[in-house]
Amino acid sequence: MIPKGNQRGGGQQLATHLLNELENDRVEVMELKGSIANDLNGAFAEWEATATGTKCKKFLYSLSINPDQTQGPLTREQYLDFIARTENHMGLTDQPRAIVFHVKQGREHCHVIWSRIDTDRMKAVHLAHDRQKLRTIAQEFARDHGLQLPHGMRKDRGKDRFKDRNKHKNLGEMQQEERTGLTKQQRQKEITEAWRKSDSGKAFLRALEERGYLLARGDKRGYVVVDRFGEIHSLPRQIDGVSTKEIKTMLAPYPPEKLPPALKAQAFVRERQQIKLKEQFRIQASEKRAALARTHQKRRSPLTKKKASLEKRHAAQLQMLLERQKKQNEKIADTRRDREGKGLAAFLGRVTGISKLLKKRYEKQDQKRTTRQEKAVEAIQRRQVRELREVSRQDRALQAIEKRELRSLEVRLRREIFAKEPARKIPAPEQQLTAEQQRKAQLFRENAQDMGKPEKKEPKTGISDKFAEALKARAEEKKRQQDKSRDRGRGGPTPH
Repeated sequence: MIPKGNQRGGGQQLATHLLNELENDRVEVMELKGSIANDLNGAFAEWEATATGTKCKKFLYSLSINPDQTQGPLTREQYLDFIARTENHMGLTDQPRAIVFHVKQGREHCHVIWSRIDTDRMKAVHLAHDRQKLRTIAQEFARDHGLQLPHGMRKDRGKDRFKDRNKHKNLGEMQQEERTGLTKQQRQKEITEAWRKSDSGKAFLRALEERGYLLARGDKRGYVVVDRFGEIHSLPRQIDGVSTKEIKTMLAPYPPEKLPPALKAQAFVRERQQIKLKEQFRIQASEKRAALARTHQKRRSPLTKKKASLEKRHAAQLQMLLERQKKQNEKIADTRRDREGKGLAAFLGRVTGISKLLKKRYEKQDQKRTTRQEKAVEAIQRRQVRELREVSRQDRALQAIEKRELRSLEVRLRREIFAKEPARKIPAPEQQLTAEQQRKAQLFRENAQDMGKPEKKEPKTGISDKFAEALKARAEEKKRQQDKSRDRGRGGPTPH
């Protein structure tokens, strides 16, 4: 098994990733504790709000547990045992956490996310040497449960661990893989194969083009390759077991300054890619987008019903309150009319001023009652706004998930397009290009043909040709004047 942990922020992006059902066969939120909200987006938002009271920016600790499928899946008890060991070693016991299970291509793995903020002390839990601790936890867990660890997890290999660093993916490479569907291992295998089958720089360039790659000049990385998806990669990091010095030696006839810039090569490839995307799988893509839209609608249906039911209940509650207040006012008015005297009693009330006093008393009572009723209406409206705000938050979370799944679908469509077409040379047939695209392709090929030709060295004077000719003529005129003066000084012949 391979545990991977990291400290991070961006709780909403993480929640969207964890709830992406398009990239996973099954998503199960097994546990969520330490929050009022009962969903990941709400819980992570609460934990982020708590972190604002501290200086901690990376307020989450995310752990992924990937068991070795060749040794069989882990039971839920084994997952919980590993999580408990991690909490004990990391000092995360009793911290708010979420446990999410994913099943992807039949492989189950687990994600655990803790809030690092200790609310009692309002400080973040300090996580020092967490990777070494995870290694120790994995070793102890494997020993107790009779499991075999990968070679890299069995012992500390010291400096040898840096030999395989190119096999690991950083965040940028993971995002590239997500956009293109081309894994880092597959790309390295193809480029390494092209290198080993080539005996010269020219043969290597040809082998790269046959596999859908272009050699280009990077801004700071020297040699780079542009894949058929338009992504840029450092060439030395793509060839297994070959040093940068060896690459420079073979590609000596093709120095970086003679290669096309990476951005121009990228623009060329992506323009060609757009043509393929428009021409292929248009109907199939539309069907899949429609199917995804139906899935989104089905998943959104409970929230839509909840919102409609909530709005209906809110309207009924407010109407009931207003009717109750109206009946109360009518009852008080009827009681007052019954108490009013008639005939002589009414006359005496007006003469003695009692009616005037009662009127002022009733006005004060009405004012107080109106204030109470308005506050009651405002209170119920505030409560309803809070309830609707929670529904709106859930709606925004769903929108983020839908956007992420739509992006995943586009990536999957690109994978299918290029998986069915073997890697070929990047330049497309002329009949498939417009006139402008043919002109760009011709310029690109001409630049490629110039690669490796010796550069003509011309003297750099720093001045224009016309200015240089003027200086030369002036120098010659000055020399003639000097020669004439020299002849006069020697007593030369005088003109008749």
